[in-house]
Amino acid sequence: MIEWLYLAVQAAALAMSAWFFIDTARSQLVGRRHIVGVAALEALLLVQLAVSIAIVPGEAGGGKALFFSYLVTTMLVPVAACLWGSIDRSRWGIGTVAVSGLIVAALMLRIHQIWELQIHV
Repeated sequence: MIEWLYLAVQAAALAMSAWFFIDTARSQLVGRRHIVGVAALEALLLVQLAVSIAIVPGEAGGGKALFFSYLVTTMLVPVAACLWGSIDRSRWGIGTVAVSGLIVAALMLRIHQIWELQIHV
């Protein structure tokens, strides 16, 4: 796992959450700018997945299935939250998307732990 990419994903997820929590306090609805923010986070996560596929050794075992299952789940969380937030027209719709950024940050931390302790190339 490339350290600067991991840190970039963490920073983007936490920045997105802070931005969306501010919009939650302002009672904003999920709009185009929020979807663009989630898309930017998804782009970073997609790069992380591509890099991980490229640098993880090919033989089975050693926590690879766990590593990739966490990574794929991390990619699905913001998309699911964005869909849910778009459907929920209350002030808490954007709150669900904001929480998804915190979940991504926590999952990335766990992915990094799996990388360091089980896979580390």
